[in-house]
Amino acid sequence: MSDLQAVFYRYPPRALVGDYVRSAGGTAFGALILLSNPYSPWILGIFGGLTAAFALFGLRTLRHHVTQVAVTPQGVFVKDVGSRGLPWSRLEEVKLRFYGTRRQRSGDRPDGGGFLQLTLRGRGAQGERRKLVFDSALLGFKDVAWHAARAARDNALTLDPTTAGNLLDIGVDADSDAPRSSQDGADRRDPQS
Repeated sequence: MSDLQAVFYRYPPRALVGDYVRSAGGTAFGALILLSNPYSPWILGIFGGLTAAFALFGLRTLRHHVTQVAVTPQGVFVKDVGSRGLPWSRLEEVKLRFYGTRRQRSGDRPDGGGFLQLTLRGRGAQGERRKLVFDSALLGFKDVAWHAARAARDNALTLDPTTAGNLLDIGVDADSDAPRSSQDGADRRDPQS
């Protein structure tokens, strides 16, 4: 891979459908309750808060829908409502966490359940603090995690035991070749073209 080649990833729309349905259903249900009982402060407080939470969840899902992630040998860049990037050489912290039940973690469910969240912290090109967060629904999540693990090794960062264990659980080893394959959903192109 040349130094100029970038690999682009997105959250697959199919993975977001359930979140859109949950958001729309929760928002609609809460709005119906609010409209049917507009004068009750208890109903307004409880269902107003729930309706707002479901609506915010819908906005988060929409943000994932438009998110594009570019991975290059120089860094990782995210474009959604804005653009931000983190050069690998300025990476300061890597955390990989699993969110789900203990039963989901042990693999008792056929679909695996739960999700992983990769958090990268460091300094941007102008020295500003940056935090980028990716969840495992992102196509190419393992590739982003591998680049982060490789950058952590190159920057002599110490990974906490949970992060190191989770990286090994998903098959990411900073000393191995990048886990990219032809089926990873990547869009490979030269950013100069």
